[in-house]
Amino acid sequence: MAKKETTTTDENENYADEAEQSGDEVLAGMDFNVDDEYKPDPLIPKGNYHGNVTNVSVNAAQKCIIWDICLHDNGGVMNDDETPIDGAHVWFRNWLPRAGDENTLTKSGKHSKRQSKINMLNDFSKELDIDMSTPQKIAESIQDAVWIGLEVSAEVDIDEYQGKFRNVANRLRKSTSF
Repeated sequence: MAKKETTTTDENENYADEAEQSGDEVLAGMDFNVDDEYKPDPLIPKGNYHGNVTNVSVNAAQKCIIWDICLHDNGGVMNDDETPIDGAHVWFRNWLPRAGDENTLTKSGKHSKRQSKINMLNDFSKELDIDMSTPQKIAESIQDAVWIGLEVSAEVDIDEYQGKFRNVANRLRKSTSF
């Protein structure tokens, strides 16, 4: 196996020089004003947008499937009047049943949390015309990237979380435009 050759570049030497500077010296060489330069993240206006699935993954800690949607062929700009909507990403989550969900009712009291999550997975898979009938089929589809490139219509909304505003995808449907 060939040994990887390492070289020192001027850029790396500059970083070494900067690392030797004290905190006061580093800050003295900078020029910014957070109060003057802060810009909140631009937001996509509420509405339905075309996009395609660029990634699907499972978040084991949250027990959910995360769909990454890249918006395209929409035109328009975000609320800052300059950032294009096309190319922006929004995320949708399918919540998976957890142990104990069968013993906890939803807020409406109509179903257990497990039944509610199963029903939402069923409705979602029918909306997109995909097979999410078992954990094994979901895992196989994610592993084989079966859903990557799927054209969707994303219902985008603005949500507030911990005092900050963000875009959320409330619903995905199979696109009828592409």
